Amino acid sequence: MDDNQYTHIAEIYSHLMSSIDYSEWADYIYDIGLDFVEGDKKVLELGSGTCELSVEVLKYFNNTVASDISKQMLDNAMLKRLSRVCCDMTLLPFKKKFNYVFCAFDSVNYLLESEQIIKMYDQVASVLTDDGIFTFDVSLENNSFNNTKFLNREGDYKGIKYKQVSIYNEETRIHENHFEIVLRDGKKVEELHKQRIYPFFSFFELAEYSDLYVLDCFDSFSFEHASEESERAQFVMRKR
Repeated sequence: MDDNQYTHIAEIYSHLMSSIDYSEWADYIYDIGLDFVEGDKKVLELGSGTCELSVEVLKYFNNTVASDISKQMLDNAMLKRLSRVCCDMTLLPFKKKFNYVFCAFDSVNYLLESEQIIKMYDQVASVLTDDGIFTFDVSLENNSFNNTKFLNREGDYKGIKYKQVSIYNEETRIHENHFEIVLRDGKKVEELHKQRIYPFFSFFELAEYSDLYVLDCFDSFSFEHASEESERAQFVMRKR
């Protein structure tokens, strides 16, 4: 896929996520940092995508690095002066330390094996200062039940046609989003996104095999304690 085609596809994904208030999300990231990290923040975002959230977070924290496994997504970032590094969150290349690492947009759910979660924990621990924190959100099963009701959709945006089919398999706990996109030149592109919807307590249990522990866990976008019944959970972790 060439860069021009990818830009058009990124345009559709941006349209499909247009209901997200990145400014409000950045406020929440800021509040977590304020509560758990003292002093100046040296920030690393994992799974930044096209950096819509990173751009908003940068308004609070000047020393922010955005990272993602997709170079094309990072290349489509709106703010070119934002520091960007292409890397896998389970294999971080950084020698410098950060006191605030965060990951958003259910990116952790894209790690399909529990061993990958543990590896991510340990990689974050390797770049985290002793007094720093790692926070990330995950999608839980109730969110998948709700998403299959309203994420099956199709439409036309600026001459680009799209169709999304969202399916959750309760037995395998895999949530699939299948996208069919017809570009303005008639070329058809298909993408399959897979996420594992881990049981709530898995993230606590897997931490026992890593260099991090769960300091707190909230219902996403709040500071109320999360539970198995939550749709999304926000974890806050620290080094042992």
